[in-house]
Amino acid sequence: MKRYMGIAAAVLGLGATAGADTMAPRYDETIELIGLVEDAVGVVESEGVETACARFREAGSRWFDDQTYVFVLSLEGRALCHPAQPTLEGRDLNEVRDPKGRPILDLMIRELQSSDEGWVHYQWPRPGERLFRWKTTYVRRVVSPDAGQVIVSSGRYQMKVEPFFVVEQVDDAIELIREEGEEAAFTRLRDPKSGFLFYSAYVFVLDEDGVLLVNNGTPENENRNLTELADIDGRLFVQEMLRVPNDGSAWIHYKWPKPGDARPSAKSSFVRRVDFGGRELVVGSGVYFEQEPEVRDLGPKPDIE
Repeated sequence: MKRYMGIAAAVLGLGATAGADTMAPRYDETIELIGLVEDAVGVVESEGVETACARFREAGSRWFDDQTYVFVLSLEGRALCHPAQPTLEGRDLNEVRDPKGRPILDLMIRELQSSDEGWVHYQWPRPGERLFRWKTTYVRRVVSPDAGQVIVSSGRYQMKVEPFFVVEQVDDAIELIREEGEEAAFTRLRDPKSGFLFYSAYVFVLDEDGVLLVNNGTPENENRNLTELADIDGRLFVQEMLRVPNDGSAWIHYKWPKPGDARPSAKSSFVRRVDFGGRELVVGSGVYFEQEPEVRDLGPKPDIE
């Protein structure tokens, strides 16, 4: 079963409105990207990777237009089709990392371990540029008649943050804690290379008393009890998070300064309260939806788009 039932409905024209379903897209560019990849999946499944890639390489086509292109990878991390940089085709891309050290291929493959679709966020320059921008890529695992299981994907730069990006981030963190236990999972969640920090969104974990156990955005606040923390309007938003019932979830809205800014801005956090073997934790992630994604000059352009 797909995790993005709301997205699928929107792509099929069944409608998706802001707030109607946090797993449905708000923005046209998200719906268009999903539609592009899903159509590319149909070509790969029916015609095979070799024939499909010949179509995906056609500049000016719907598959390869300006900075948006469809690319195909093997599950082992080899580039089968890369229209923006054909010299990469046939190369093993497992060692490719973004400026923060995120292993891009590893993030894609991990995202597809429990589902046939997902989203990966990393920083990379547009073709021909040296400025690193946030890139959001939609990945699909499919079976082709000539190459077996492959990854079909496409991404866009500086996309607006969708609520379901944040929901997925929280759910992935919960799955990681269940699989690896608190100590190992918390170490991973704190690691900036793990993929649990993108745009302005980062994972945090509270115990049932309000003690901050993990925060990869402001780690200096870990081990503090935050129950009395209030925003500029006096809203005790951490207490609101702690009132979420077990196995429940909620969006909590409050005002808080963006990183590097003393002025408060509207912030929204998605939280789930989960029982981990008798210990209840609140796992969440917050985001400033109106914030422009960061653009940075991090030096010479790498040899991969």
